[in-house]
Parts: sequence; C-alpha cells; structure tokens
Amino acid sequence: MINLLYPKTTLLFLGLFLSIGASAQCKGFTKRNCLPGLEPYLSNGQLNAAQMTAGQNAEVQLTFSKGLSYRLLVCTDPYFENTIYLLKSLDDTVLATDTITDTYVVQDIEVDQTQPLMLQIQLPEIENTTDIVRDGCVTILIGFKED
Repeated sequence: MINLLYPKTTLLFLGLFLSIGASAQCKGFTKRNCLPGLEPYLSNGQLNAAQMTAGQNAEVQLTFSKGLSYRLLVCTDPYFENTIYLLKSLDDTVLATDTITDTYVVQDIEVDQTQPLMLQIQLPEIENTTDIVRDGCVTILIGFKED
C-alpha cells in the first residue's frame, strides 16, 4: 500500500526521466530551478532529465523502499505548462496524478513495502505557428528521508 502525503503544486520545479545523462543545459536548469524544491529531503543523487518537445510522452521505472519517506519532484520548462504526470503501480493502477500548471509539482510518498513504480509524463500538444521546433528540459528528482 502507498500513502501519498499532502500533494502540493508549487511554482518552481523541473523534472523528467528519460535519460540518466542529461545535457548541460538541463543540468543547469535543474540546479537553478528544481533542487531547492526537494528540501528538507536529501537528493538520491540521480538526475533523470531529457530535452523533449511538445506532445512527447515518456516513462521511467523508479524503486521506492520501505522505511523511507520520499519527495517526487517533476519539473518542466515553463513552455510545457499543463504537463501531466501519473505515478502508477506496475499493474497500471494510478496512485497519483497531477497537472503542472507552472514549472514544477511535488508529491510526497511513503510505501508499506519496497516496490517499483512507473512514472509517466505527458507533455501537451502546443500549436506551432512557425517552422521552428521548440524543446525544453523535463526533469525528475527523488528526495528521501528516514521515517
């Protein structure tokens, strides 16, 4: 069983999970805009970030361990307003979902047993009135603390 602790939508996060090796641009964006949102949790040291374009979807499997409290931070370029995230069990049961209306969203989580969960990100379709394809950073950060 999973306990979701006081989900909060906030104004200044950045997150996604496609690639372990994020570009320098995404690393800088994450450091400036997202890391402060993990406090008072400690970062697990992994940066899951990717350059994405409007309309793309991505998912990543994350493992959560019994006995720890977690903070999941999903942070996106402000261009991707209305990005949706879903946290699901491996049998596709939706455990948490939210829409990022600014730059980031925070979800605090506790699990009763160690288990993998799937995080899915859905970037909105954005009308492109030019021939220039715009991309932006999407980052997922995980923080933890002992219960």
